[in-house]
Amino acid sequence: MLRRKNRACHPELPACHPEERAQRASRRIVSLFVLTMSVTVFFLLAAACSQRGATNIETTSLTIVQQREPRSLNPLFENGTASKEFGELIFSYLLTWNSHGQLVPDVARQVPTLANGGISSDGLTITYHLRPNVRFSDGTPLTANDCIATFHAIMNPHLLVQSRYGYDRISALNAPTPYTLVIHLRKPFAPILTLFFAPMGFPILPKHSITHIANLNTSSFNEAPIGSGPYRVVRWNHGNRIDLVANSFFYRGIPHIAHLILRFVPSPNVAIEQLQTGEAQFFFNDEDWSTIPQLRTLAHIRTLVTPMNGIGALIFNLHASPTNAIAIRRAVAFGLNIPMLVSRSYRNAITASHATRGLFMEMANDRAWPMLPFRPDLAAQSLQRDGWKFDGHHIRTKDGKPLRMLLAIAAGTPSDAAMAAQIRQELLSIGIDVEIKTYAMTQFAAPAEAGGPVYGGNFNLALYPFVPGDDPDTTDQFACNRIPPNGYNKPRICDPKIDALLLAGRQTYDPIVRANIYRRLQGQLARDLPMLPLFQARGVNAFTSRLHGVSGSVATVFWNVYHWHFK
Repeated sequence: MLRRKNRACHPELPACHPEERAQRASRRIVSLFVLTMSVTVFFLLAAACSQRGATNIETTSLTIVQQREPRSLNPLFENGTASKEFGELIFSYLLTWNSHGQLVPDVARQVPTLANGGISSDGLTITYHLRPNVRFSDGTPLTANDCIATFHAIMNPHLLVQSRYGYDRISALNAPTPYTLVIHLRKPFAPILTLFFAPMGFPILPKHSITHIANLNTSSFNEAPIGSGPYRVVRWNHGNRIDLVANSFFYRGIPHIAHLILRFVPSPNVAIEQLQTGEAQFFFNDEDWSTIPQLRTLAHIRTLVTPMNGIGALIFNLHASPTNAIAIRRAVAFGLNIPMLVSRSYRNAITASHATRGLFMEMANDRAWPMLPFRPDLAAQSLQRDGWKFDGHHIRTKDGKPLRMLLAIAAGTPSDAAMAAQIRQELLSIGIDVEIKTYAMTQFAAPAEAGGPVYGGNFNLALYPFVPGDDPDTTDQFACNRIPPNGYNKPRICDPKIDALLLAGRQTYDPIVRANIYRRLQGQLARDLPMLPLFQARGVNAFTSRLHGVSGSVATVFWNVYHWHFK
């Protein structure tokens, strides 16, 4: 131990008196005793912790394995499942979805409706009342001005936001009080509640951070953003993991689990192995539904499968030859046995029934957009009428050009690989040659400027599960002005009849009128065939049976992560 130097003793100081010096010596002896006992207790506790270290770590830390790594932790630059995942973990929304498929308040205190005055009678004004106790992870209060600043960031034309759909319907925002947000719409817009600062749109970003960033596209904010959600980012080790810790300012209370480790494991087999060995306690898998039967056999593991507002589809590129011809698309549709393809590829875990529910939810209409029957004879007739003939070869030709297509799929999904192989075999039997090209998961879903094949248009066919939205409105998927890079219209379809129906559907709040409009829209899509619906997507999550509080949602399983706890 280091000794303190003796100080000069002034006769007026009590410490210079003999009695006081004796008392000080006595106190030193007691202090040494207490210190010795404290050290002893510390080492005893450390030994006890080492004996049951796994249990202690498990109650404070949860390792989640998943296949896809995000491109950015700023949801302005993400889409689909990844955007919702990190939106719920790191940020907050005005509204979110619960496990019953209901839109419920998050930062907002209630869901605006016509009945409560949150939606004006003319449908042009939406009013949100915010909770006054929400703070960002740095302690700064969240107010309506943060929503306004986020909106202006989204609408900044220099930002590489993939879609501004819904936000571009807003004429003005204002905050009459710090906790009141008023939206003014150009025209009535029925999907606004599911898009505006809700999981299908974007979460709320901190004004005090983003307004001082010169170029948000390349900012360090995208690596370690400040949010108001249940967790905050500690570090992102690219290609490996993201570490999150509980946000001590979270308005619902500090989450029970102090530390989340999101580990990126491209192979589902390796991920399942880590789940079995206990190296991971949670498997977040939205990529390969063929793992469901295997997951259900694991001891002490609970498997949760939740229908989602998402669809698995075989997408046609209408801007590329030969899939720009309706005769070719109809031939492919008749030439594929879709129920068998889905059943075999996903080991009977999911079916092709009611696939369009993943697009239109409760307004899906199987009669309006039916699955075409498996009729290779009708496929051959369609090709023959369009001039594609057999000339002594297995592949049809037209004007000396063989009938070939490029099928794009994602890597790390054995079920997609199996389905692609079956598609190739079935189409070969009617004279279509299919080349299968596999892309890394992150690249497959990337925007055009990042080399994404689907959003870049470098395909004829694509096996692509996607989340179209949380409202039956599918403008962002099928409208003429939503072709990438301006939106998510992956087939690149442009049909004035479709645009007119989409416009009518989003301008009425009446559910009966909307259902009739979307029935007609589905009929038109069945005639144009921009894609073949294969199945309604599922959220698949497997986790240790000691983890409680987990419940699925049409958005993401992380919607109530702050409630999760170990028993």
